[in-house]
Amino acid sequence: MPTFEYQAKAIDGQVINGVVFGPTMDAAMRDLTSKGMEIVRIGVAVNPNDPLASLSAGPVSRSTAAVVAQPGSTARSPEVAGGVESSQVQRAFTPDVAPPTEQRSYMETSVWGPLIGKVPIKNLSFFFRQLSTMLHAGVPIVQSVTTLANQAESEKLATVLRELVGHINAGRNLSDGMQRYPEVFTPVTLSLVRAGEQAGFLDEALSAVADYLDREMELRNLYRRLTFMPKLEIGASIVIVLVTNLIISSMGKSGGLWSPLTEPTTWIFLGPLIVVAFLYFRVGLANPRIRHNWDILIAKTPYIGTTIRQLSMAKFGRAFGALHKGGVPLSKSVLLAADACGNEYLRGKMYTAKGHMEEGMGVTETLRGTDAFSPIVIDMVATGETTGNLDQMLTKVSEFYEQEATTRATQTAQVVGVVLFLMVAIYIGYIVIGFWSGYGASVSTAG
Repeated sequence: MPTFEYQAKAIDGQVINGVVFGPTMDAAMRDLTSKGMEIVRIGVAVNPNDPLASLSAGPVSRSTAAVVAQPGSTARSPEVAGGVESSQVQRAFTPDVAPPTEQRSYMETSVWGPLIGKVPIKNLSFFFRQLSTMLHAGVPIVQSVTTLANQAESEKLATVLRELVGHINAGRNLSDGMQRYPEVFTPVTLSLVRAGEQAGFLDEALSAVADYLDREMELRNLYRRLTFMPKLEIGASIVIVLVTNLIISSMGKSGGLWSPLTEPTTWIFLGPLIVVAFLYFRVGLANPRIRHNWDILIAKTPYIGTTIRQLSMAKFGRAFGALHKGGVPLSKSVLLAADACGNEYLRGKMYTAKGHMEEGMGVTETLRGTDAFSPIVIDMVATGETTGNLDQMLTKVSEFYEQEATTRATQTAQVVGVVLFLMVAIYIGYIVIGFWSGYGASVSTAG
């Protein structure tokens, strides 16, 4: 029978180092907790002949000790869910090589990271989906992340995942390492993972992140499909004008096609504007203050603002419902769910709810006072609070808003595609009309 060594606090507060025997770690943990002990750490004995050898040095903090679990173990104790090793279940103490927890430099996270350190969304979606599946199947988290790091197509993602393994081995949460890479893991992603860790449903939270990324990828692909033809036509018109003029000039004749996009003076002004717009959306929005102002502008934009608000409500409701169901205190649930809403402007409003809840106000009145939620959300929250099914009502709110926001976003993409097509048609018509007008003028002059 396997031997497990443990460190625990007895009822009187005394720290006890010892060993326990059991068929699985779950059984060993139940045996200890049934005796009133609070487990500090537990793991398979490193040396069966001297199982207390690694515990003789005294207490070891969570920040430097990684707790291990048997494959297939589903224990979600905060002290036991920190990390695991290979399928042979080895203890991993790495206090000297544990990755740092402090934030990286501003240039790394907000300049070079957004420019050259992005990870394709499809790779992120695959990682979260696979990690969720592996954890749900009972595969140890360190083994899961290590396997996915070796399979990652993106070298940046592989590097980040290897660092995450170091954080888990050091007894830290997955989100502690993820927060060091804001250019890879967005605030929404990070908040959902942190919510899963807080409430004890990490595998479900990872699945929710994968679903969110899949929907984001679908919308991006939709915009690409609807705007592909207008982009292709603009590019083709530029090439046609340049090639035609080159042929005409090679024949020793004057005249030719004229297009504003083939004029050097046009690009003197248009080129810098394109560069500035690219840097603003790629680098500027990584700055929290700029992002906050941008979210205010978007939230107040007709039609688009409503769609963004609906998506934010959906993310908030799903995270808040899951946290409430997991037993996380309401004041903490509101803050974590607000972090997951994906909009800095609404997040700031939602944060005011914490003070009201600490003063003893109900959930409905607190959310109404933030001025961040629509009447339908308030009404459904009130119903859930009255009936005791708040988490279910919030989940229904999320599903409704996700469907509504997805429909509106699809319609917006279709409208954008039509508008771009009309603009391209006008542009090409302008070139053709200009050519024939010039040709008619030259014929009349020659006659």
